[in-house]
Amino acid sequence: MVMLILSTFCIGAVLGARCKVLILVPFIGLGSITILAGGIARGDNASAILIAAVLASISLQIGYFCGIFTRYGVAQSRHRAAVHQEPAH
Repeated sequence: MVMLILSTFCIGAVLGARCKVLILVPFIGLGSITILAGGIARGDNASAILIAAVLASISLQIGYFCGIFTRYGVAQSRHRAAVHQEPAH
């Protein structure tokens, strides 16, 4: 379960740094389908599959949120560096 949460968090962070928010919908759907298939293959009960899918979705969204802040921070630092740079004459 911890590995699932960490991996979806990292995927969300990459998506947040690179993509717009609409990318979350297909990734949440794809992740839920994958978790459902894996849970059925392992023989997990429905509540365990549902909890795993919900935790993965939440972790993906939190990772996306952190990725947006990372993208914003990088953009701010680049902007500050460009503004404070001396013009070459």
